[in-house]
Amino acid sequence: RVRTTEVGHLAVRASSLDVKTVGAGGGSIAYVPELTKALRVGPQSAGAVPGPVAYGKGGEAPTVTDANVVLGYLPENLLGGTFQLDREGAKKAVQTIADALGIDLMAAARGIIDIVNENMFGALRMISVQQGYDPRHFALMGFGGAGPLHVNAVARLMGSWPAVSPVSPGVLCALGDATTRMRTETARSFSQLATTTDASELIAILKEMAEQTRAQLQSDGINDADITSEFEIDVRYAGQAFEVPLTITPDVLERDGVAGILARFDEEHLRLFTFNMDTPHEIVNLRAVALGQPLDLPAAELPKGDGNPAAAKMRDHVLWMDGKEQAAVIYDRSKLRQGDVIPGPAIVVEMDSTTLIETGCVAIVDKVGNILINLA
Repeated sequence: RVRTTEVGHLAVRASSLDVKTVGAGGGSIAYVPELTKALRVGPQSAGAVPGPVAYGKGGEAPTVTDANVVLGYLPENLLGGTFQLDREGAKKAVQTIADALGIDLMAAARGIIDIVNENMFGALRMISVQQGYDPRHFALMGFGGAGPLHVNAVARLMGSWPAVSPVSPGVLCALGDATTRMRTETARSFSQLATTTDASELIAILKEMAEQTRAQLQSDGINDADITSEFEIDVRYAGQAFEVPLTITPDVLERDGVAGILARFDEEHLRLFTFNMDTPHEIVNLRAVALGQPLDLPAAELPKGDGNPAAAKMRDHVLWMDGKEQAAVIYDRSKLRQGDVIPGPAIVVEMDSTTLIETGCVAIVDKVGNILINLA
């Protein structure tokens, strides 16, 4: 979580999740600059209108979606068969890239996909390695309409397994927006050395702030019994130009006092920056957070299968991967069952997204329908 975020060219000082964005969507345009003669993808985008050439809505510039269509990763009929893609148009558009680079069509299309995957990899490194996290300790979630098309390839680059294609990935963000718990906060500057700070002083201020935030949620119609309070304390070594925010509950603060906060800070500072200092600690800001109850939304379990996804098979397919044409299978996600095992290369289609399982990988369907892709 960060305290300042960028919206366009505006800096907004508000609590938000630290989201990094790159021009790496399905509409990102591929081009070869005259000066460098090196393939580039994005950040220019064809957008929804006119969109990729394959959409047949007047687009002329080759895009990531067109490359996926050419390679066979995106079947020609989308949205349950109601939307037909123009594969020949996509081939002609990507051929302009191939001609500019002096390579064949499939190599150019795969080059576009490789570059956009590297762009995503770079953004993921910013929020993992550069913030002190080893990506190999995490799974990688692909969401949005095009995320599951790329999640397997990006997981290889990250070393993050499994690569997850969640249920209804195209509307995952909307679902999260509709079901997230209510949250409000208030902050107050404190700026005092820890050695001169008494825990009872902190507790008194934070409890006052907590009452303020609880009242805000109550005014939004949330019952007091359903509200949880948390404290956040920003700490730094005296003289540092930045703080490390620590979340702490009221009972932990009362039990461990200021010493407990400082121990937490030293541990987090070591994780983030690999060193600690002998400098005195300074408590900079206090923050009280009020949270509503999370919605209890049990996920529907899929019926158990025998591991064979044959009932979900739609048809055999051919795609281009690892420098050659390969036989693959297209599956209907709505007919997959719990425990089904899908060897790559394979494509799983649904109304709002398409999941690609690469050669050398195997996917398993978990009990609630997530597709978990791992190295075979």
